[in-house]
Amino acid sequence: ERKPTTVKNFGIWVRYQSRTGYHNMYKEYRDTTLNGAVDQMYSEMASRHRVRFPCIQIIKTATVPAAACKRANTLQFHDSKIRFPLTRRLSRPSAPQFR
Repeated sequence: ERKPTTVKNFGIWVRYQSRTGYHNMYKEYRDTTLNGAVDQMYSEMASRHRVRFPCIQIIKTATVPAAACKRANTLQFHDSKIRFPLTRRLSRPSAPQFR
């Protein structure tokens, strides 16, 4: 990777074997490295589609510019004013006697 500390959009074209046949799929992920995006893809395919590692063939991978992204899950992070508020912050007692 040229810049392993910046977040990029990755597109992954996949062919996988399910119980009913073979299917083609395009997935988008945000990660700092291509290896991280591929790892996310394997985890998601195992959880959502119940497809294991040997049944997945990666056809192509690419770094996708922000303007070319298609998936809503990726597009929601393109907002420059995005915030991640901490909704419930509880101060922890300094000692057990203050509980």
